[in-house]
Parts: sequence; structure tokens; C-alpha cells
Amino acid sequence: MRVIQEAGPLGWFLFIGLYALCCLLFIPGSILTLAAGAVYGFWGGSALVLAGNGLGSILSLLVTRYFLRDWMARRIAGNSRLKALEKAIAHHDWKLVLLTRLSPIMPFSLINYSLGLTKISAWRFLLATEVGAIPATFVYVYIGTLTGNLARIAPDLKQHRSMEWTFQGVGLLLAIGVTIYVTRLATRALNQRLEPGK
Repeated sequence: MRVIQEAGPLGWFLFIGLYALCCLLFIPGSILTLAAGAVYGFWGGSALVLAGNGLGSILSLLVTRYFLRDWMARRIAGNSRLKALEKAIAHHDWKLVLLTRLSPIMPFSLINYSLGLTKISAWRFLLATEVGAIPATFVYVYIGTLTGNLARIAPDLKQHRSMEWTFQGVGLLLAIGVTIYVTRLATRALNQRLEPGK
């Protein structure tokens, strides 16, 4: 990450490309998300992570749609949840994609590829993906930002007021709590949507 940071604006594009590659290769991006917060701060890190996630997700969708349709169809043939999702997308495309981003019940990269079999518009898919990725992205980037701040001020930690750290700690706990709550709601709603007959 230091090399990317020292590259300046070019580093932003390198980070986005690396994050997108992780999406394409089924590599979890949590470490990169934390690193983005530590290196670029909360807002900069969040913007870069969302850009990389969006690029990787849309590329996965398009790869299936135009190059690997038959292979992906065979791969998900035995996965009842993905098959149910594929059928449900036809009726509630934007809402279903949004719920899959808020709920961790299926791997995101696999969902990206499998949705290439559906007729969802690439733009609607991208919008729902980005909106749904915001809560988890904000939490991970915030943790990374706190870690980076702690590392930078470690030598003179005693000079920093305890109230400041208390405020940041409470903010982190609230963010995690809201994310867990939203995730549970989304998982419940997604399960209901994927039930037979829905």
C-alpha cells in the first residue's frame, strides 16, 4: 500500500484496479478496505473502495453475460439459492441486488458472476451494488482510519484527550451496531423473497 500511496493520483487508479481484480478472482477485499481507511482516510478510502467494488462487480457481470454464460449456468445448476435468486431477479431486480449486498448469506463475487445470467440492466445492477455496499464499506474503512490514526500518533499518544478517543470509539460501535441491524433485516427480507412462490 505504501507504493500505491506514494504514486499520488496514479495510486488511486492502481488501488481501484487492484480491488476490482480481487472481486474478479473471488479474493475478499476486507484487508484492502481496512488499508484504504488507514492510508487515505475515511472519505478518500470509502470513495476508492466503492469505485473498486463497482468496477469489479460490473466486470464480473459482463464477463458472464458475454463470455462465460454456459459455464456459469452449469456452475449454479446445483445451487438452489442462486437459482431462486436468478428467477426472483426477473420480478424484483433492483431490490434483490440491493438485498444481496446488505446480506452476507451468499459470496458477493459469485453473485456478481451469476447475475450475468439475468436480464438486469448493467446500470441498475451497478447502482444497487454500490448503494448496498455502503454500510459495510463505511464500517471497515472507519476501522482502518482509526487504526491509521492510532499508528500515526502512537509516539505522543498521551497528549491526545481521552474524550476524543471515547467519541471515536462510540462512533465505531454505533456504526457496527447499525450495520448488524441492517444486515439482519436484509437477510430476513432476502430469505422471504427467495422462498418458493414469492
